[in-house]
Amino acid sequence: MNLPEVTYPKDTKDRVRNLLVQEARRTPKRARKWLALPVVIAVASTAVAGTTAAGNYTAIAPVNDKRDIRCYYRADLTSTYPVKEDPKVIMPPYITTGNFVPGFDAKNNPNPDDPNAGMQQITDPILQCSRSWDLGMMNPQGITDDLIPTGFVRTAPTADPSKKNPDGTANDKYGNPLGGPAGSNKLIGHYVPQLTACVVDNSVAVIPGGPEVCAHLGIPALEQ
Repeated sequence: MNLPEVTYPKDTKDRVRNLLVQEARRTPKRARKWLALPVVIAVASTAVAGTTAAGNYTAIAPVNDKRDIRCYYRADLTSTYPVKEDPKVIMPPYITTGNFVPGFDAKNNPNPDDPNAGMQQITDPILQCSRSWDLGMMNPQGITDDLIPTGFVRTAPTADPSKKNPDGTANDKYGNPLGGPAGSNKLIGHYVPQLTACVVDNSVAVIPGGPEVCAHLGIPALEQ
């Protein structure tokens, strides 16, 4: 179905049309890095996916290169955060995360112009960012304290048999090492909010919030 064939209020149609045009014209920008890997630039296209409960149309977009995933601190694409120890250093709205190919030889990199050479494609971006939340990486300086429910208590992680390492050592459901008996790793067990995969600057952006968060921010949801 073509956009002109869809029947819905004119103001909604104009917003959808503007979103599609903006996405087509967008020039990806590289963000400043903060304890993160390089930002991936991939080709994405948008499409009208359907209606939400509120009756608004939502765009979706694919991302072909999922080697580097953005994990946003909150449902906010622009806020930055000065580092308390050095206010001149600014944290962007997200960190990026990825997995290196085991045994990759960076010194003999066959693709030196590829900033993400040696990294694996991420099949589950939400799980990838959930691990960063679980490790407490998504609350530097307490900037996401307000997202943590009152009375939340860190629970002792338990072993997930499906995530066991080849040497028999245990991991939790995110693949984090338990460091011995189940629950003995004190680094993990932090609050993990509901997360949704969207698309920002042609990169996968995993953002705190439910399925409606991408539309609320005016960005496409990730095509599954």
